[in-house]
Amino acid sequence: MRAADEGAWEQAVNEYRQAVTEEPGDAALWRDLGLAHLRLNEVRQARDAFERAAQIEPTSAKLRILIGRTHELERHYDEALSSYRLATEIEPSNARAWRYAGARLLRWGEADAAEPLLARAVALDASHAESWNALALARAQQGDAQAAEETFRRGIRTHPEHRGMRAGLAAILINHRRLPEALRVYDAIVAKWPDFAAAHVGRALVLDALGRRREAEAAFADAARVDDDPAYAKRLHEYRAHLATQP
Repeated sequence: MRAADEGAWEQAVNEYRQAVTEEPGDAALWRDLGLAHLRLNEVRQARDAFERAAQIEPTSAKLRILIGRTHELERHYDEALSSYRLATEIEPSNARAWRYAGARLLRWGEADAAEPLLARAVALDASHAESWNALALARAQQGDAQAAEETFRRGIRTHPEHRGMRAGLAAILINHRRLPEALRVYDAIVAKWPDFAAAHVGRALVLDALGRRREAEAAFADAARVDDDPAYAKRLHEYRAHLATQP
């Protein structure tokens, strides 16, 4: 539809509605109507359209994933997980379905249930950074620091531009008091992403733990400089007040 190509989503909805009236058995038109509704944040209407498409193509894993996403947007999490699980049953080779199901369980804190689903997602498609990240987080929540560290490192090798995995690796190293290694990770992050304020804060905390207080102060200042969120300025102020009480 021309309106969709141009990003005119209200007009696109009208065009797709007319199209499905003329061709009610075309699943692709119902899907595209749902996607247009999503662009307008009309979640319930989007799900209705996706469900109509799924009635026509009941073996489409992609449609089950889209239905699950609309449930997530409305915080119907049980229904979302059911849709994702159904997608994995319909198409066991669909990495995206395994990733969404695993990520939903992980957000519930159910790392033991999430880990095998996320491992399956990575095995099916190692090119998706968020699958690696979620799998590493699941393994960390399981208490398997060695597996989490290795997963973060493998994910970083595959996706060197994913700064979240680098920060996750630093957190694992900090938890196990491997502070010089954690500092090297943070040094690499801020060298590559100098505007990543949270990494400057993480680096500051490691420097403080290593007793390098003036460098820690400078790192807190860097965070406040690159991000105008008042929280960063507050941390800098509090740290300077703390330094003033030290001998």
